[in-house]
Amino acid sequence: MKKSRVFVLLMVIALVVALTSACSKNNNEPAPSDNASNKGGVSNAEPLKFSVTVQSNGVDNTQSMIHKEWMKLMEEKLGRKIEINWNYIPAADYDAKMKLEIASNNMTDFFMTPLFYDTSEMAEQGQIIDISQYKDLMPNYMNYLNQVKDGVARTSTAEGKMYYFKETSTPRFPADKGMLIQNVSSYRYDLFKENNIKIPETLVELYAAAKQLKELYPDKYPINTRWKSFRSLFSANHMTNEIYWNGKEYVHGVFEPGYKEALQFANKLYVEQLLDPEYLVDTDDLIKQKALNGDNFIWLTQWFTEPGNLTRTANDGKIFAVTLYPDNPAYGTAWQNVVNGNTPDLGWAAASISAKAKNPEDIVRFVDLQYDPEVMRLLTWGIEGTTYTLDGEGNPTFMDEFKTADDPWVVGNKYGIRASKDYRPGLQMSSESAAFVDFAATDYTYFNGKYEEVPIEKHEYLRGLPMPKNDYVPVWYEAPSIQFTEDESQQIAEVMTPLITFVEESEARFVSGKESFDNWDAFINKVKSMGDIDKVLQIYNDAAKRATS
Repeated sequence: MKKSRVFVLLMVIALVVALTSACSKNNNEPAPSDNASNKGGVSNAEPLKFSVTVQSNGVDNTQSMIHKEWMKLMEEKLGRKIEINWNYIPAADYDAKMKLEIASNNMTDFFMTPLFYDTSEMAEQGQIIDISQYKDLMPNYMNYLNQVKDGVARTSTAEGKMYYFKETSTPRFPADKGMLIQNVSSYRYDLFKENNIKIPETLVELYAAAKQLKELYPDKYPINTRWKSFRSLFSANHMTNEIYWNGKEYVHGVFEPGYKEALQFANKLYVEQLLDPEYLVDTDDLIKQKALNGDNFIWLTQWFTEPGNLTRTANDGKIFAVTLYPDNPAYGTAWQNVVNGNTPDLGWAAASISAKAKNPEDIVRFVDLQYDPEVMRLLTWGIEGTTYTLDGEGNPTFMDEFKTADDPWVVGNKYGIRASKDYRPGLQMSSESAAFVDFAATDYTYFNGKYEEVPIEKHEYLRGLPMPKNDYVPVWYEAPSIQFTEDESQQIAEVMTPLITFVEESEARFVSGKESFDNWDAFINKVKSMGDIDKVLQIYNDAAKRATS
């Protein structure tokens, strides 16, 4: 009898322990992102399903070697199968199409916002989620933000809400020197050399060179610019055509003398048929085609790696040289498009999660893994032993196949890594920027009065410049990290949305001569009457005081 009672008691204890263990497992099961170190394969859990909208360069990223490896790694880290419905939009059409999808509230679960897009209206209308409520689910992202100067503040509203993930990258240069420029001016160096024309270093020299080229090629327009941009002229005049920090306070560029002067210079180029009249409508492809056809010879603004790409594509003696924006001696050394390549920082791109997503927590966990160093290494460098190896200090360096190639970016296409001409595997939320320097292709440069064929980011002159204290660095480089409340963001949007459109349209009319500069005061009065711009500037400067107090 005693044995029977003992047996029953033991069975009861065993049952209680089993039930307790099961409950504990169900109540305390780690989140999938907590299993990042587990490499035991994919469980039988329900697949993670969601939709994504990102840019495409005309290739099928999903079929690349690295994208497939990335999917495997994601499934291992999350411990479940993943099914993503990809909506790829060509890069040239992305902003316009994405704005339509936002307007119709027809976004995918996760999507890259248009470039420099103000998400405050989407937040106000409840179209996107506040990811700050899931901070405990995104340790990798928060860890990175904490390494960035004012990283959390720069990605949050004044109330502490976060409506997007920011693109990030690791530093390319040491913390105290090496200037990274991503927009430049560009010239047909071979043509300038052939005709004994000096590469312009000032606006006066730019105008003189364009006049000489017009005489030599009367049926051509010597000058064009990318993105309809006159930023090089604005930078020469130490301002820009939007709200910016002038070192003491936030101001709007349209009210600065340098703005009118820049447009008057552009108008002179236009009237004398030195500026291509199609600059407003030329797409990136058309600008490239005109460059290769010899229709333009000077580009006021250009992406820093494009001239080298054009030189290699032409392969017929044309040399497209990169140089700094020209100076306006009245203002001193022209400010350049300097971006931070010296410390961990935030990029331009941003991405949000739609409020319609049925599984936002799972998407947050998934996106957070894109800031995991292992994932960053895979997407940027590829596979150790296949695309890269480790040097004596344990740092990755690309295989000789890349370094001996005429264009290593094309070799990158073979594997579909981020450091490639066309492929953008994964979600592209982060990258190890040193990869772009390690195998940088030859550029054709004119810096400090000297022509050299060397990768821009390996150029001795640029790498030797102190940072951030040198004459090329614009004053807004160290602007306060400001935050707006939701109400402030709404007030800004109400005034600035129509104002920006009006300024862009007016700018084009002044440059083309359709609007006389005699009407400048009327233009300024119209800008002021469209909304309370003074109130907007006050909001900016109040936010600056909060940030610096």
